[in-house]
Amino acid sequence: MTSCMLEVRFGTAWGALLKLVELARKSIDLLKENGEDGIRSDIIADQLGVAKRRVYDVIAILKAMDRVDTDRRYNGTTVTWIDKSRDFVKKSDYETIKAELEKERESRKKIQVELAEAKETLRRTKSRLRMDTKPVTAKGRTEFDTCQLRIRSLSGRGFKKVADSGVETVIETYEPGMIVDPSEVERNRNEAILRNIQKF
Repeated sequence: MTSCMLEVRFGTAWGALLKLVELARKSIDLLKENGEDGIRSDIIADQLGVAKRRVYDVIAILKAMDRVDTDRRYNGTTVTWIDKSRDFVKKSDYETIKAELEKERESRKKIQVELAEAKETLRRTKSRLRMDTKPVTAKGRTEFDTCQLRIRSLSGRGFKKVADSGVETVIETYEPGMIVDPSEVERNRNEAILRNIQKF
């Protein structure tokens, strides 16, 4: 085989490839224009003025790349373009979301630090309370002329059970030791916050 024959065959094959690439571009434009409704393969061939088998070659390649979906119907094969741009997020939107997530992480870290500090303060307060309180053993019944009783457990485990019948309240602790304070005071907001934190 002479070099001239090789050049002719190579040139012919290269020309056919270029035509196929151009046909693919035009076919993709038509598919995108028709959107979700799709377009029949024979209509693509008619509009581009090419043989149907050429369009079939392009569709086969696009289908292998998962860029089109085909549906065979009674009047022919309908081809629909798969818009993968919906699967991606714009870079500007990505950067915005990333910044918001970073801000949220920093906010959570700050809250965790504050919570840890509050727990430590609560622990120290309870420790001082146990050290400053002298245990007193009481027998019999004591009446208090008050509308409020504040009871604290000296045990670090807190109360075991609190039962209220509407007339009488029974309180049990895991370990002996309770403080009964009959003085009426307004509810301390800071103390309420500490109690809520203790529940975590």
